[in-house]
Amino acid sequence: MKRPGVLTWWIVWLVLVAGTAALWFLLRAQGAAAVAGVVYVVGGLAWAGWTAAGLVWWREQTWVGKLSRVVVLNLGMGLLTGFCAALGADTAVAACLGIWGMALAFGVGLELMRLALSPGWSVLGVARTVVDEAIRMRMGLVFVVMLVLLVPVLPWMLGGETRLQYRLESFLTYALTVVSVLLSAMTILLAARTVSSELGDKQAYLTLTKPVSRPGYLLGKWLGIMALNGLLLGVSGVGVYGFVRVLERTPAMDAADRVAVQEQVLTARALAEPRPVDSAALAIDFEARLADLRRRGVDPTVYGEAGDPVSRVSPTQRARIEQDAVKQWLTIDPRERKTYRFEGLGPAKDAGPSVQLRFKPRAASAPADGRVRLAMRVNDRPYQNPEPGLNLGQPIPPVRDNTFHTAYISTQQIRDDGTLDLTIINTGAELGQTSVAFAPGEGLQVYYKVGGFAGNLTSGLAMVWIRLGFLGALGLAAATFLGFPVACLACFLVFFAAVGSNYLSESLSTYAGLPREEVPWWDTVWLTVGKFNGLVGQGEFYDAFKLVVRIIGEAFTFIVPPMARFSPTAEVAYGRAISGGLLLECLVRIGVVSTGVVALFAVGVFGRREVARVTV
Repeated sequence: MKRPGVLTWWIVWLVLVAGTAALWFLLRAQGAAAVAGVVYVVGGLAWAGWTAAGLVWWREQTWVGKLSRVVVLNLGMGLLTGFCAALGADTAVAACLGIWGMALAFGVGLELMRLALSPGWSVLGVARTVVDEAIRMRMGLVFVVMLVLLVPVLPWMLGGETRLQYRLESFLTYALTVVSVLLSAMTILLAARTVSSELGDKQAYLTLTKPVSRPGYLLGKWLGIMALNGLLLGVSGVGVYGFVRVLERTPAMDAADRVAVQEQVLTARALAEPRPVDSAALAIDFEARLADLRRRGVDPTVYGEAGDPVSRVSPTQRARIEQDAVKQWLTIDPRERKTYRFEGLGPAKDAGPSVQLRFKPRAASAPADGRVRLAMRVNDRPYQNPEPGLNLGQPIPPVRDNTFHTAYISTQQIRDDGTLDLTIINTGAELGQTSVAFAPGEGLQVYYKVGGFAGNLTSGLAMVWIRLGFLGALGLAAATFLGFPVACLACFLVFFAAVGSNYLSESLSTYAGLPREEVPWWDTVWLTVGKFNGLVGQGEFYDAFKLVVRIIGEAFTFIVPPMARFSPTAEVAYGRAISGGLLLECLVRIGVVSTGVVALFAVGVFGRREVARVTV
């Protein structure tokens, strides 16, 4: 057989792969499983024969070794997929196809990325070296394999007897968490390893003697890490999106479940918070409220003692009084009704047939069955459910206490100015139901569609990529003056503090008390020092130690970037839109400020380090 050209050979190779796969899927969808099996076997043999011929014809070429690995992967995954299909294990077939597709996509993307980093600029050469090093290292390869294996397997690890809405939410939560955690760990380890190993093995001496400046050397390392992260995020994102669409086609429990999937998960929704109808409803006489709180002895550590003057309300006291007033406004006593206004709903009128009212009632004392009785009126009309298949035209039934619930409101009831009034009536007094409260912030919200799932997922992955950029710079900076183990330990400490910044702040605030006087910060320093000296003088060494721990902890949490605020997992999993403002804030605070500060620190330290000593 005459040897064809390389381009012709590749075209035939791709036609065999794509044609066999397309026919197999088409015949399986039509229910012709036997014919699909024949096509699978014949097409696979033709592809294997054509591939073997190419390996023989061009065995002297460098790309033959790479093609050999592709052949091994395809043969192995093809045999495994065919075996699972013969057993009728459709879930295993889907998982195998997902692993197969993600592995091929990563391989193709890796080759394209290497080509993109091939031009002669020295910084790009350093970046390509990092990518090659990451693939050669067992450590980097382990993370890639784990990512390619876990994402396709996760959908089939979820229980099939629960609501489809919950299965999708769980898959998105676990998948995005796995992707974020694995890539964060890989970024830290790779960034610390690539610099510390080259400095330890003196390989950096050779690199820095070439026309590569020290800032260019670090920039190339960072670009290589970010390019690899971008490729893995892209492959993972396509895998997550594909399996979401596969799960979407699985049977739902009922019509309400199907509506919830489309309206609450596979979407991007903005939210509106309740506002008082009358602007004077939340007007507060702070001095009078403060005097009453002091008279009743409510939390003297915040509000002060009864004999203290009330001529000035501190910012802390003002914030607590406002918070208490909002809680009281969101509490409905038995047989009482309150009206809440939601504004800015104009875009929702054209986005869909309904908006979602998400509420979580909490009764001080619920009826014996644990369910809360409420009645609702929308724009002073009795509430009726507008969604087909969801008890059309029925009012709100008794709902479980202290649990999130969703009710649908027709967008036709939104006024032309984008406002909607919701009146809630506490109707359970006859059954022993007392006051019902809605927590500020999340207890009572209206959601409306502003975008699609694909765009929201892309924004979430972009936010993860920005966070990985900071971790990459952090690992490189630590490795410029620390050994590999210590650099990794320091980076993971910063990472855990950043992702748990909210929890750490709340924990530290209750761990030890600071002076409550509202004074300028420099006076607060002296007050804190005075309190520490007072505790030591009284022999309360443990309390003094706790005070020092809190100060150090708060200083540390102030320095690290607030990654907890920019975590996209919950937003994507529960269909909440990642706004452009939030993404821009993430880019500025983490991608520019935090990463920039760490990068300047790395350049400064590395520029002063004596990499090679000249000997005579």
